Amino acid sequence: MVAQGIMDRLSQYIAEAGGRTLPEPIVEKSKHHILDTIAAMVSGSRLRPGKLIIDFIRTQEGREEAQVIGVDFLTTAINAAMTNGFMAHADETDDQHGISFTHPGSAVVPAALALAERENASGEAFLKSVVLGYDVCCRIGRIMVSGGKRPVGHSSHPVGGVFGARVDQCGDAG
Repeated sequence: MVAQGIMDRLSQYIAEAGGRTLPEPIVEKSKHHILDTIAAMVSGSRLRPGKLIIDFIRTQEGREEAQVIGVDFLTTAINAAMTNGFMAHADETDDQHGISFTHPGSAVVPAALALAERENASGEAFLKSVVLGYDVCCRIGRIMVSGGKRPVGHSSHPVGGVFGARVDQCGDAG
């Protein structure tokens, strides 16, 4: 019953986020995180893991919906988000949120970019999606961390990013 209350509150918070105005300091900081993540994607696209995922995605079929950073083709939004996320984290230059033991940028920014491109979303919708994704990613990560330490046998690193990448204000959050 308690978990249901937490999920209801989180769901309502996410649903109402699109109607909120972002404070200017948050907008500015978010732009820095976006640029930092794009730089990590470009760097990662030149490394072996990036080259391998690009080669794989080139073989996949589907709608041309979104750009893979550093290459000359479009792929599905899902494939673009996954590929860009791999590349963003390839050389460990992506951002991190120490308290939650997460790397929000490599999960959130690629997903928001791909959905914004597919949905032809506004810059404001894209930015709100990134901010909300970071917020949710880090909140989920912090829930998993006990006393400032990672629980033995568990990692908040991938879990927070999954939640953060899934929230969006760019299109249907379905």
